[in-house]
Amino acid sequence: MKTLPHAVLLALLATSPSLAQDLPGTLSPEAAQALLDTAPVDQIQGDLSAINAALEEAAIADGKAALARLPATLEEVEIAGRTQLWITPENLDPARADRVILHIHGGAHAFFSPHSTLTASLPAAHAAKTKILAVDYPLAWEAPFPAARDHVLDVYGEILKDYRPDQVIFSGDSAGGGLILSVLQAMDAAGLPMPAGAALLSPWVDISDTGDSNITLRDLDPIIVYDKNLSLAAQTYAGDLPLTDPGPSPIYGDFSPDLPPIFITTGTRDLFLSGAARLQRALRAAQVPVDLMVYEGMWHVFQVQELPESEAAWEDYSRFIDGIWP
Repeated sequence: MKTLPHAVLLALLATSPSLAQDLPGTLSPEAAQALLDTAPVDQIQGDLSAINAALEEAAIADGKAALARLPATLEEVEIAGRTQLWITPENLDPARADRVILHIHGGAHAFFSPHSTLTASLPAAHAAKTKILAVDYPLAWEAPFPAARDHVLDVYGEILKDYRPDQVIFSGDSAGGGLILSVLQAMDAAGLPMPAGAALLSPWVDISDTGDSNITLRDLDPIIVYDKNLSLAAQTYAGDLPLTDPGPSPIYGDFSPDLPPIFITTGTRDLFLSGAARLQRALRAAQVPVDLMVYEGMWHVFQVQELPESEAAWEDYSRFIDGIWP
């Protein structure tokens, strides 16, 4: 990606009222350039399975580039009836050889797989210096809620045959972050042992088009526009349930102090900013340890891009992991 010098960016902003409004001077030059380079969000409609196949193919190339930048060993393994992906980063900390992060990928509950989301899981593995099990769960067009939640619970149950709960941390972005919260609530309701913690990157905790940022940031998040690339997936994921049902939208669910420490990241351009703020308040009210990090000028799951802001975010992620596993 070519980067414009700050002087060129400022001159561009000065001559373009819309860009002057959309690109604050607080962004790094790389982030400003990324916004300029971002294509408009496509309308998603029709067969979600076919759309997923096209998105998967395009994302695989990005994953290969990420693997070249962040070397790791990848190994497929059958767990709970589906093919999961073990990721062992080149910088694995020997002291964490007996720890694992369960990574739940994003994609509006309808798209992608562990292989096509390496741009999120590889930086997480390297930041944590820990093995990751990237979970392949049923997508919404395969089966609506609670299929994905129940599968993650099954994978967790299998993992606990080899690891103690305090040796496991959940981590996920976007829909994956929302799915993790739903899983934790189900564990709590069933009295199951909790993992050591959970990291939620731009979590989608309310699949209805609700929240202040859904209005104020409607045209400012370059990655997601609810009516264009989320609405159909949300309806498919919910199935016969209302979009505000506490299963697919866990922000409406129960919160108890038995939930593990939770790390939340978002940005001032993230369409899900309000969801993150509402989640923080719900967790604090339930006396759950929670850390909310809001990044200036950043959009939905910006961490998957090579930006100075992303480097800072992964450092924060690393500090959260280190706080649980010193």
